[in-house]
Amino acid sequence: MERNSEFKKFDSLATKLLRVPHATIKAKLEAEKAEKVERGTRRGKQK
Repeated sequence: MERNSEFKKFDSLATKLLRVPHATIKAKLEAEKAEKVERGTRRGKQK
């Protein structure tokens, strides 16, 4: 029985840690995409 309760605690913790709003993820992806484009254009001009 104790293993089951340990798993429930772990599962609950993992769920809380992994719960991130979609808007937050999208904003970070957009920022990363803009950064890659900026770095890519600078690299392209150097070649």
